Amino acid sequence: MKKYFLLFLIAGTVFMTGCNKDKEDETTKNLNPTEAKVEVRSATQEINTQMTDVMNIPAFTSMDFMMQLIDNESWKSKVHGMIFNIGKQHLKLVKDAFRPTGKSGKEIGDYGVYQFNFTTEAFDLVEASTNMLKVSYPADENAMAAQNNNAEFTADNLQYQVITYTDSYWDEWTQTWITETYEEYLPTNASVSQKIDGSTVMTASYTASYTENGNPQAISASVTAAPYSFTMSMSGTGVNYSTMLSLKENSTEMMGYDLDVTYTSDMGDVEKVQGYYAVAPLKVDGWMNYAAINNHISEIEENGGNYDLTFLNTQLSMQLIQTVLNAKIGDLQFKLYTDPEYDETYPMIAVVYSDGTYEWLEDIMGEETYKFRRMK
Repeated sequence: MKKYFLLFLIAGTVFMTGCNKDKEDETTKNLNPTEAKVEVRSATQEINTQMTDVMNIPAFTSMDFMMQLIDNESWKSKVHGMIFNIGKQHLKLVKDAFRPTGKSGKEIGDYGVYQFNFTTEAFDLVEASTNMLKVSYPADENAMAAQNNNAEFTADNLQYQVITYTDSYWDEWTQTWITETYEEYLPTNASVSQKIDGSTVMTASYTASYTENGNPQAISASVTAAPYSFTMSMSGTGVNYSTMLSLKENSTEMMGYDLDVTYTSDMGDVEKVQGYYAVAPLKVDGWMNYAAINNHISEIEENGGNYDLTFLNTQLSMQLIQTVLNAKIGDLQFKLYTDPEYDETYPMIAVVYSDGTYEWLEDIMGEETYKFRRMK
């Protein structure tokens, strides 16, 4: 969901991992296919308009401009992957997002006060720090032309928990398994703010606690950038976690989820997800056995054979609902999709209307919001 990327990046200077249930109202009515398709078109247009409005406020356009100046695709892709992967989490990517991956002068480090240099078009370290990152930069093209660093992004009170872990890999050269020990720095606290022309346009906070082996026990994050507010929380023990998220414009919720997530015993992947995910006025509600679905698709991809849609569709029970009308648009089911570019066929999630016709869920909810595709 590219249109949410910057919002989550702000909370994610720090991050969250994902994962109670929303019970369908017994009075939910069923829309006939014609009505359902009209509501889908209307809802999609409304969602696009809402997200355009969100991303056009100064706090977010300025953040976008800062990322363009940093010009570090690795930096951006790390945060993006961290945000949208609710399976195996590598929480050190939060800190790594601000770690230089090359020698470009535009890149910034873990801590310190950085200032954009209009002559070199790089970020200069002007003051060292051990627990704070501050970046001064032009907020937009006009400020760039005027050579005015009128925006300031600050992440301070940065605290981390250090854990060690081992990982093994196969070395082709020696034809042996190699085991190495690594350190991870997991963020436990951060305060974030952004100013433009001396006025605060965004604030954010993040707190977290972890077990000794690095599994999160509780995470809380919030972002305020008037008129929008974002809150997220997660807690759990063992393999069972609950998470809630809400994005509001004033008091109206634009997006949110309330999920229970069960991880596999090694915490390496998601076993089951149950709850709802909503982008107003649409909501996906139900449960999915993610691991069973992923394992089946991976097996066919690696060893050949035919996808079993009957099996796949017994591993989920989900509906698409229009929340304003409290009406069911359709059921979510796997259908076979043929990629026209590569001429490959594989299962994808579709919204199936009451007459059996269907549309791909990603075309309705957006490519990044609910991207169900071939899983590898």
